[in-house]
Amino acid sequence: MAITSLFRAASPPENAPTCFGIRLDSDIIWLPGDSSSTGYCHVTGKVVLCLNQSLCVKDIKLHFEGRRYMNWQSFSEPQGAHHHMPSLERLFMYQTWSFLPYPGTPSPTTLPAGNHEFPFTFCLSNSTPDTIEGLGDCHARYQLKAMISTVGGRRIHANTRVRVRRMYRSLLLPEPKIMQEIWPQKIIYRVSLPSQAYIFGSVVPIKFEFIPSCKRLEVATIHTKVEETHRALQQPVSNHRTRIIVKDDYYPRGWDEDEYRITSDNEGCWYSTTRFLHLPSDPKECLQSISTNFLRVEHTLTIQVKLLNPDGHHSAVLLDMPISIQCALPPLLEDPFVCSVIQSLRLMDETFDQPLPSYNNHVMDRTPDEIAFGVPGDDTEVLLEPPSYCQLDSSSKPPSYESAVISAFSNPALFNEGYA
Repeated sequence: MAITSLFRAASPPENAPTCFGIRLDSDIIWLPGDSSSTGYCHVTGKVVLCLNQSLCVKDIKLHFEGRRYMNWQSFSEPQGAHHHMPSLERLFMYQTWSFLPYPGTPSPTTLPAGNHEFPFTFCLSNSTPDTIEGLGDCHARYQLKAMISTVGGRRIHANTRVRVRRMYRSLLLPEPKIMQEIWPQKIIYRVSLPSQAYIFGSVVPIKFEFIPSCKRLEVATIHTKVEETHRALQQPVSNHRTRIIVKDDYYPRGWDEDEYRITSDNEGCWYSTTRFLHLPSDPKECLQSISTNFLRVEHTLTIQVKLLNPDGHHSAVLLDMPISIQCALPPLLEDPFVCSVIQSLRLMDETFDQPLPSYNNHVMDRTPDEIAFGVPGDDTEVLLEPPSYCQLDSSSKPPSYESAVISAFSNPALFNEGYA
């Protein structure tokens, strides 16, 4: 009898919802990464509630939270050994909506049996920090929380994680990077990358080209590595820390071996070889390149080419190239928001690539006498007064962050830390 009573006590109430959750149109929010304007994007979804019986509720609310946590000193401590300290977690973004009771209706409200949906829409600024995850001692997370308060005092919760990512122009339109220098009486070298932006798990191909200008000069070693630097911009953590996420050590065996490919151009005969760095795909081993008001993550490709001189001593060429590591773009490019971001990036390129006006489209400046008396054949109207400027209607302006929060039955309360 005691065991039966125990199971009955643990069973849910008969009028508990059969389904209560939050459904987003996309659980990843893509923001344009190259836009310097203070734009925004809409996040849409709905709270779904399924009832077998009627339920008397006091209110139904939805909360959106952004929290960050930083508590690190260096990378020497294993991530699994980190002890989380909740007191160091900071709430930097907060919004809340109230779906029930409806405006002008009494509380509590009885919901009949059936399926109920509560749509919502809110805005995120383009300056919203990226989601940071993978490290135990540092993160930035976003979460939607729905809550039902019943008349009987019960509270029913539903949570879902929201990720904020950025879509960069450099991932859509790669731009190669080439560095070429001459070391007089020693060597001519060229290092090239097909792009300066890469995604997690991708390969960074590095092409090396050499023209030795000194007899019996050889390349002894080529060391390449990608370093990740974390810079904390707010106290009370240390200023920065650095770790190596991938490296490659190459020991060529001479100019005539199979590892060099020989090509010729106007500059001379090049000895070329390509090395490949495989970037990690696990966020525990590598974070994305980001810049926020509390954390900046930078990646640098460091190259050391050690030369063996004819007299036996060594010389070295040191190169540093900043690169960007980002999350993979969404596979479904037909998504309306993704298409709008791509279109805006293309318009930006078209604006910068506009050709300069031709010489025939210009006229020479006129002298003061020509302006006063006019010149033959000049039928340009003389404006007696400057034109008036019309004031745009307020409805034509982009909404502010506060006024852009929209919900069918919402009364939002906003909290934002200055993260712009």
